[in-house]
Amino acid sequence: MKIIDLTWRLPGPLATSLLAKQGMEVIKYEDLNHRDPFLKWSWDPAFIEVYHALQNPKELRLIDFGNADDVSALHDEIQSADAVALSFPSRVEEKLGLTESLIAQRYHGANVCFTRLGFRQNSTASAHDLNTLVQSNLLKMHILDRSDDIIAPPFLPVTGMFFSHHIAITVLKTVLEQRDKEAPIQNWCWLQDAVDNAQEAYYPSSIQERTPGTFLHNGRFPCYNIYRTLDGGHLAMACVELKFWSRFRELTGLTELGDDDGLCDGDRAVEVKEIILRAIKSRTADEWGDVFDEEDVCVDVITSS
Repeated sequence: MKIIDLTWRLPGPLATSLLAKQGMEVIKYEDLNHRDPFLKWSWDPAFIEVYHALQNPKELRLIDFGNADDVSALHDEIQSADAVALSFPSRVEEKLGLTESLIAQRYHGANVCFTRLGFRQNSTASAHDLNTLVQSNLLKMHILDRSDDIIAPPFLPVTGMFFSHHIAITVLKTVLEQRDKEAPIQNWCWLQDAVDNAQEAYYPSSIQERTPGTFLHNGRFPCYNIYRTLDGGHLAMACVELKFWSRFRELTGLTELGDDDGLCDGDRAVEVKEIILRAIKSRTADEWGDVFDEEDVCVDVITSS
């Protein structure tokens, strides 16, 4: 399967990167005069590294979007492709001859389909990952029970990642829909749909007002937390199952803790976390690494260096 990637930033390039890693031929086109914004955001060099990681499994072709011959060659490649992922601004689509009406005329009978990316249906609003987290109530899970005056956002661009997987699935769905059809299918893929689907699974409205507002994955229970070691490293434990919790107590010498203490709540949870922290802070990360080496207990050590 051949896919033409006419996207930039994160969601589209990540989606096509995932498809390329599944063995599909992906050709990413960029305007040599206006490269992907990730390459130009020098205020954080991480974006350049992310760009290259996403681009690595694909073929990159730099063309001049203002050159008629280059644009003609792009259209020839699209004619032989199975799918196109498209997320450029409307003015760029017009320059390339890839508006919805022009696609319908040019590619009738070509058996190629198009997936167009957007933020929210019937909306022209702009948003970054953090804005979408707020608008979907997902950020509430990150800030529940926090008293910090300044709270750092989640490290990963969560909604962009949700969107990427949604795009990849939509591209494949559109390819299947295109079979035996003359007119090119042009499906829209919306970021808000992707986030709403994820929210329904991970953070349904029925638990959003729950008190206390902590859950397994954001620190509610002693057995699923991150504890600092003596030298500033960390021990990440996910000893949810009793067999792991029991072995953790044996290896750390915390035999005074009971079977129910790993998943205890309220004041007892605060007390148990302090007991665990005192024990973990008594040794360095390397020392704990030796303790848990070869042990299958869902515990990992993060060194300070």
